[in-house]
Amino acid sequence: MMSLSFRNPADAATLLQQTLAKNQQTAEDTTALPTAAEQMRQSVEVLLSPEAQKVAKTGDKNADIDATHLPDRIKDQLKMIRSIQERIAKRMQDMQAFMSDRSLSPRVREGKMRQLQMEIMAMTNSLIQATNELNQAMQQMQLSLADRALAGTLVSPQNLQS
Repeated sequence: MMSLSFRNPADAATLLQQTLAKNQQTAEDTTALPTAAEQMRQSVEVLLSPEAQKVAKTGDKNADIDATHLPDRIKDQLKMIRSIQERIAKRMQDMQAFMSDRSLSPRVREGKMRQLQMEIMAMTNSLIQATNELNQAMQQMQLSLADRALAGTLVSPQNLQS
C-alpha cells in the first residue's frame, strides 16, 4: 500500500491526471503489441546461399526467353543483352544515389560519378556489340520477321526485370 501526502491539493490532482493518462496510454500500447504467434512468425528468417540467391534471381527472369522457339544461340544472346541492360540500369541507380548523397564532398562525389560514367560507357559499348552480334546471328540463321520482332520485344526496356 502506498500513501501520498500533499500540501497542495492541486498537486494531487495533477499527479492523479498524469497517472490516469499514463495507465490509459499503457493500455493502448499493449493492444498494439503483436501476439506471441505473430512475433514468432515475424522472427523466422530464411537465409539462402549465394548460389541459391543467384538461381532464385535468374530462375524466372529469363523464363520468357527460354519459353520461345528461338534457337539456343539467339536465346543466349538475348540473355546476355538483358544482363548488360540490367547492369547499366543498376549503375544508373548508383549514379542517382551519389548525386543526391550530400554527405560526400563535391570532389569525392565527382570522382565517383566519373567512375560510374566510365563503367556505363563500357557497358553501353558491350551492349552495342552484343546487339550487333544478335543481328548478325539472326541474319545468318535467316530468322523470319516475326522471330526478329520477338527477339526485339524480349530485350526491350519494358521487359527488363531488376
